[in-house]
Formats: sequence, C-alpha cells, structure tokens
Amino acid sequence: MALVALEVNGAALVGATSAGVLFNEPGVALVQKRRVAFGREAAEEAESQPASSYRNYWELLSDEPLPRPARGFRSYADLAHGQMQELWKRFRDSVGDISGVVLVIPAGVAEDRLALLLGIAEEAGLPVAGLVESGVAAVRGAAGGRACLHMEATAERLAVSRLVAGDGRIRREEILFDGRPGLRHLRAAMTGYVAGRFVAGSRFDPLDLPATEQELAGRLDAWLQAVLSGGELSIQLEAAPVTATAVLTRDDYLASIERLLGAAGNRLRSWCTGPGAANVYLSGALAEAPGCAEVFARLLAMEVQILPAGAAALGALERFTPMAGAKDRYVLLKTLPAIDSADGPGTARTARPDAGAAPAVGNGETAERTPTHVVFGGRAWRIGVEGLHLGSSPQPGGLSIVLSQEGGISRNHCTVVLENGQAVLHDHSRYGTSLNGAPVADSAPLRGGDVVGVGPLEFLIAREVGGDGS
Repeated sequence: MALVALEVNGAALVGATSAGVLFNEPGVALVQKRRVAFGREAAEEAESQPASSYRNYWELLSDEPLPRPARGFRSYADLAHGQMQELWKRFRDSVGDISGVVLVIPAGVAEDRLALLLGIAEEAGLPVAGLVESGVAAVRGAAGGRACLHMEATAERLAVSRLVAGDGRIRREEILFDGRPGLRHLRAAMTGYVAGRFVAGSRFDPLDLPATEQELAGRLDAWLQAVLSGGELSIQLEAAPVTATAVLTRDDYLASIERLLGAAGNRLRSWCTGPGAANVYLSGALAEAPGCAEVFARLLAMEVQILPAGAAALGALERFTPMAGAKDRYVLLKTLPAIDSADGPGTARTARPDAGAAPAVGNGETAERTPTHVVFGGRAWRIGVEGLHLGSSPQPGGLSIVLSQEGGISRNHCTVVLENGQAVLHDHSRYGTSLNGAPVADSAPLRGGDVVGVGPLEFLIAREVGGDGS
C-alpha cells in the first residue's frame, strides 16, 4: 500500500506519489446548470464566465452561505469538498491501493479552518495519515545548521517562516511575516502594468472590453516571461477593435512588482544581513510567479533559492513517518527529519540580486557592502555609531540633519546608525518612513543605493568606495 501527499494551497493543489508530482491544480470551480468543473479545466473558462466561476474558496473556507449558491454548492466548504473528491479520485485511479494521505498545510492557517479542512478531507473519503506544515516539508535541511527563510503565498497572503536545523531535524521556529500581498494582488499588479503600457502606447485600455481583458489574462504569463528573458518586448492585442500595441521592459515590470513587495522585503532584510544571515527559499505558486524571485533577490540583496514545483508535497512524502495513535494524525507537524543539504534542496534554481538592475553606487560597487553616507541636497553625512538623526528639530547625541517644518515630517523622524558594522534605519515618526518607496516597520538594514523617504523628501544611502571621498 502506498502513501501519497496533497499540498492544500488553493493557489496550487499539488498531489505527489513516490513516482513524483501527479497533478498541480488551481483552486478554481466552474458551476453551470449542466456541468461542474474544477482546477485547470475551470480556470481556462473562468475569465470568460466570471458569473459561473468561484475562486479563493480554499482560503475563505467556511460554512457561510455562498454569495451565489448553485447546483447544491451552498458554501465555500461545499466547493472545497467537491474539488477534494475529484482529486482523491485522481489519486485512486493512478495509484490504486493507498494506505494514507499526508496533507501539507501552508504556514499560518487558523485552527478553525484547519479543523474544517480535516472534516472535508474525511468526508471526501481521504484516509488522512498526518498533517505537515509546508515550510519544513519543502526545505529538506539547512546547510551548516544555519537558519533559513521559507516564502510561500496563498491567494490573499504572503507567509514567511523562519526554519532552523539541529539534532538531525528541521523545524519552523516562527512566522516572520503573514499578510498582504497574496497571489491575487500580485496578479492584479502584473495585469495593471501590462494594461498601463497599452494605455501609454495606444490610448486603449484592454480592461475596458471583456474580449481584450480575456486575451490579456490568457497571454499575460507568456508575455512577462518573454520580457524577463529578453529585456524588452513589443506586443499587440488581436481582439482589440483598434490597433493596440505596447512595449514592455524588464526594469519597468520588476519595478512595478517591487513596489508591491517592498514592505515585506523591508521587514525581512534584518534576517538576511551579517554573518548569521539566513538563506531564502521560495516555493509553490510564488516561486513560479514571473519576476517575484528576482524582485526578492533585489530587495534582500542576496541570492534566493527557487524550489521546484511540488517541493512541499514531495518533501513530506520523502520524510514523513505515519504516527501510531489515531489522534496524532491530526497534530500539525512543524518539524521533520533533516537531510544533508550541502548540495541544496532538490533541484532548486537561484535568483541573484544582480539579475536585472541591482542598485549600484560609486564605480559599480554592488549594494551588498555596508553604506557609509546619507546624501541630501548635494551634501553627504557620514553614518556612525553615534547615529545620524533626521527631523525638523535637532536631537541630542550624534549629528542631526534639520529639515523644514512641513507636513509629514516629525521633529525626531528617523535615525540612521551603524550597529555591529551594519547601517540600520530606525523610524520614530508619527507619519512613517519609507525605504525604496515602501513603508518601514520600526527598523530595516540599509544598503548602498537605497532611498529613504521622509515626508516629501528623499535621501540617498551611499557608500564611499575610494580613499578620496568618492
């Protein structure tokens, strides 16, 4: 009898057997009067039939009534149950005699939804063998016992877990980030960028007509992958009633995604700095989203490992051992045996911070080195251990850059200080401080090329690269 694994993330429901990935389906349902479809089949028609399609029901899992009940599906739980039954049939048709199913769960799932998910799985006939959190399943081990970060996304949220290795096991220690943006927001930003280029190039908005909106949605990933590979791409909408052309560029596209992911990147920088810096792994649909790995590599100024499709389901199947007690099957495991990962986990690919346009200062130095100065208004102030204060009033201790008293600037707005060899930005203001256009949560490490926003003003973070002060 065989053990199989199912990764339950509505963005990508992945089934795995000992032979490899069996299926990878989105959580989409199409409910019509005479037909019900799920997964890829439903997704292909969902854009043209939005009134009959349903999304996000895995994430919004509840017994609350659907806004549009149809064909006996009264709640999001009913839709999830319908797709679960279909996936279970695919397992049985392909594998035959199955001893149990390991459910792989995204980090941060609330207990009430987890309980409902278990009820749905059992009602659909799945012999649940255990529950495993996706991060410890996807990442097989940490080289040299170092900590690492695992990033994944559902439709509505981004979840980043800190994993640590020790005593032959890898465990999830804490969730560092759990919130927006999710894959739905990323998709909207990608669509908005391409639509905006059509408006700029042809004064035609493809989102105004159903036919062109559907064409854009169907060709979006191919267009974006092409511009990431080639740097620039000219495109045209065939369904448009007028000649509609646009030019996409790699840098502009990555910048549009970077604005969306910037706040999360600022929060995570401190874990990617210094001798104890954590390795970063992306998995699932987030790893497959065009440009996301490159953007995180730029935001964190370090290499990002892209785990292969199905890494969590395959990892759970490889290292999970069924428990003897029936009650233990319903304990969500946040630790698994580690595997020596000196060669990296599986067949991970690497996105580097210099893929595209990494920030640079001076004569080409990369932004990975510690910056030395804050530049504003043609002057440069050195960053030291005593701190450099920015605000509308001078502050005791260290130097102060005194700014005009205008809206959005606090008296003691923020401080740039050298801590343990790393330049760090601390926000003290009522109004907030931005880093590369994204808000800073309390503090963030700085790198050369960063731009700090204080009210309407911008400050360049630079690094001295020559003994002559250049």
